[in-house]
Order: sequence, then C-alpha cells, then structure tokens
Amino acid sequence: MRDARRVMSKLRRTMGKGLCAAGVAGIFLAGCASAPANLRPTTTPTQITDIPRLRAENGHILTPTAEATPLRDTPLPATVAPTAIATAVPTPAHDPTFTQLTTGDCCVQPFFSPDGARVLYIDKPSPSATTGLWSVPISQPLAAPELYSARVGPFNADMTYNAFLQNGRTVVERAKDGKQWVIDNGGRRVLFSPDGGRLAWTVAEDSGNFDVRRGDIYLAGIDGSAPRQMATLFGGGVQAWLSDSTHILVNGKAARENVTSTLSILSLADGSLRKLIDAERPRSIVLSPGDRYIAYYIGQARDETQNGMYVLDITQPKPQPQRVDFFGSYQWCSPTRLYYVPLKLASAGNELWRYDATTGQSTQIIVASAASPFKIGNGDWNVSRDGRQIVYFNGRDHTIWLATLPDAC
Repeated sequence: MRDARRVMSKLRRTMGKGLCAAGVAGIFLAGCASAPANLRPTTTPTQITDIPRLRAENGHILTPTAEATPLRDTPLPATVAPTAIATAVPTPAHDPTFTQLTTGDCCVQPFFSPDGARVLYIDKPSPSATTGLWSVPISQPLAAPELYSARVGPFNADMTYNAFLQNGRTVVERAKDGKQWVIDNGGRRVLFSPDGGRLAWTVAEDSGNFDVRRGDIYLAGIDGSAPRQMATLFGGGVQAWLSDSTHILVNGKAARENVTSTLSILSLADGSLRKLIDAERPRSIVLSPGDRYIAYYIGQARDETQNGMYVLDITQPKPQPQRVDFFGSYQWCSPTRLYYVPLKLASAGNELWRYDATTGQSTQIIVASAASPFKIGNGDWNVSRDGRQIVYFNGRDHTIWLATLPDAC
C-alpha cells in the first residue's frame, strides 16, 4: 500500500480536498512496490522488448411490478461441490513491448478512452491545474498531458454521461451540452445502463454490519424520472448491467439471518429474479463482455474449502461454479477469456496470464523479472477493448506505462 499512500499524498498536496477517485477502473490489489532510488522517469519514450525470457514451470427496462420482489431462499444441495478445471501451462510465445506514457510522480486509475486512442487518468499536474481526468495519446508517449474532463466519474461506457456528488446529492451530467439532473436517491452511487437510458442504484441501511444491511434496488430514467423499487436483499445490491439494458446482475441474501448470498439476474420487465447460485461472501463479481461468464472469489467462508476464485457460465440452466487454480487481480479481455495477475508478494515483478473459461487453460503472457517494468502498483491496471494492450500504474517509478501484447485476447 506504500505506493497508494505516496501517490495519493502527492495528489492531496496539489488538489487540496478536491480528489474524488470514484472507481473508474480496477478490481483489487495485485501487488505494490516501492520505487528504487536509482530508477527515474525517462525524457524520451521508453520501449522495452528485451526482457529476459523465462520458462513457466507451474501454471496455471420497462414495465416492472409495483412492489419490491424479495429474493427467495432456495439453497443449493448441501453436497454440491465446485467443479475443478484442469489448467495447462504453455510458455509465452512472444515478448510484449512496454512503453512509458507519463513522467513525474503522478496519476492514479489509468484507463483507455472509449475510442482507445488515449489513456486517461486522475491527476492534478500542478497546484494551479484543474483536478480531473487528464490524458496522453498512445501514439505520442510522454507528450504534455491534456485535460480530458473536469469530472472524474463514474461515467457510462462511451463517456457521454457522468455522475458526481454535489452538496450530498447525486447529479447526472450530459457531456455534449452540460445539462444536469439531480437524482433523488440520497447521494447514492448510480450505475448507467449500456444503452445510456437508465440508472440503477442500491439504497442500503446506514448502520449494522455490511453483510446484513437491507438493500433496496431502484431503477429510474437517465434523468432520475419515474424511480421504482425493484427488489430487496440483504448485504448486497446491484453488481452490473447486462448488455441488453433490460436485466441486472444482483447479489445479496434473501433474509438477514442467512449465511449464503444469492447471485441472481433481475428482469426489469416484470421484476422476476432468476437464481444463479448460492455462495458465502462472493466478492469482486465481474461480468464478461457478452454476458456469458462471471468471475468472482470467495474469502473467509465458514467452510474454508470454499475459499478461492471461480468462474460461472450464467447461460446454463443450472450454472455450476468452476474453481480456478489461481488467486489475484483479474479483468475480462473477451467474452470467454480473462487476464489475471497472480498474487505473489515476494516476486521481483508481476506475471500476466490469460485464462480461457471454455477450456480451463491458462497461458502465460508476461513473465516476472526484476528487469521488467511490469510491476503494477495500487492494483491500477486496465485492458483495452480488443485485449491487445494493458495500461497500468508502474509500482517502480510511479508513472503510467503501456504494455502491448503479442496477440489480441
């Protein structure tokens, strides 16, 4: 966490109290590192391709019902065990290319612009600069940063709308003309539907343990019009919109006293819930493009044998969780594949692997090396839409780097 404190301290010194790092990108920490004293930013773009090659030895809506619909407590059979996946371990076929994009002790939460031509990140480059999203063209590494937006998000997918807090109220703003709407949801964070027409949010109780607080799921138009309560659960809420903008992935307990949470798909047409699985404390639930798979992990379960990472094919009539043999930070790079960075605290650098959910095979893409610039700090990394590039905060020199991979995901 030393990197996070250092960078955020720098931002606070230049931003005052203006920093609002609403989650633009990232899942959880993949490993942090301190910057060696002798590693400083370059003054010309740095491209590195001669990283030592190492062989891998082990691998790895809209007519909803008027009343809220509670989740039904329909547990899975007690003896159902997750399905294990066999994992192959190929050696990387080609080397990636690494390019330094920014200089100075800067920036947090880098991600790709909707057109993929720029990398955006939260910063305040100087005491007189505006706090917001700054950018650098991928084609012009180390170019002077430009202010992309004075808002830091969250945004919808094409960044035509954004939401922010103002005097304790949620405000949605349209980018093309600056038109704003105040959303009557008590300042809760909103999730934009993929088609840009609706909002969803969870109103949770303000007290009690997080895993037992009642959460009411609401739906409204993009301007906050016609808000309607859609479902009630405990210890959870909205996880993600499905790509059709008529269904939402939700997670939570059917009753406060339950041990397990239920992952379900909420239909916005009639308020019905399609149950996927019951699991204890599922976390970091990420939906793949195309809505076929979700990835998640379970931690601190009463039954320790359930702890670990899983993928789930939600298109199946009765989805069965499939355990994977790795743990770390992960992001989907295609409808059926994800990249993951294994958590290895003592490693000299980070590894990058690609996992295929259809075959259970893992392929190593980047090997760990003390000579490699691939050392992710603060868990800050993001994958391009084609899966060919990864932008990340370098934990060694505290700047933004781009990894161009040999093949698309």
